[in-house]
Amino acid sequence: MRFFLILCVLTAGFTAPSMAQEASLVKSGQTVLNISASERQSVQQDLLIASVRYEIDGPDSRDIQNKINTLMAKAVAASKEYKDVQVTTDQYYVYPYDPNVYNGDPAQQKEKKPMIWRGSQGLNMKSKNSEDLLKLLGEFQDMGMQTSNLSYTLSPEAFETIRDGLMESALTKLREKAERAAKALGKKEAELVEVNVDTAYPNYPMPMMARAEMAGGMAMDMKVATPTASPGDSEITLTVSARAVLK
Repeated sequence: MRFFLILCVLTAGFTAPSMAQEASLVKSGQTVLNISASERQSVQQDLLIASVRYEIDGPDSRDIQNKINTLMAKAVAASKEYKDVQVTTDQYYVYPYDPNVYNGDPAQQKEKKPMIWRGSQGLNMKSKNSEDLLKLLGEFQDMGMQTSNLSYTLSPEAFETIRDGLMESALTKLREKAERAAKALGKKEAELVEVNVDTAYPNYPMPMMARAEMAGGMAMDMKVATPTASPGDSEITLTVSARAVLK
């Protein structure tokens, strides 16, 4: 942990225009310090999150929608068996695609292909019970869904607990710094005013984007092994700053 101290001495007789109002609040013989302290702690991530999507092509939009709806109903029903895993549906797309759009290949212009439809819908999962989430993810993959994200992060509850502890520690250090500065300047006491707390929330990991292409239906028939995930650490940084009036 590192602490930063910036001294700014003000007296009642200081008359610079930008500081006039501030200086008027300081009595004769007093000194104002701008002081800050930072605390940081690494904590193991406790929340596993995952995203999957089902994607399908075909000539009939109604058939596409029926297959998506049927699979999603099956997936949501399967998720009910895992009480510790929160599952929510993601965006649902069904749209036409023209394979005859010229892409620079002269041979493409000779053969006209029929219009096709593409559809997809996703599911998002999160849980502190990583074993159950990974089992459910494996079931979704067996249904033909593709994983687009699997990663650990820090839960809001864990973040709040760590943040509160860091704040208490940083404020104690801030008070000690102010008192030491007062003693060094020959003052009797230090009063902290205008205390600010700034916490940097750990960044969520960028999702891994992946798309698996099926060849001849073999991917649908192959049993998918249960996915594996291992938690990392998140670093929480908290900074407190204040103005201390030394008397």
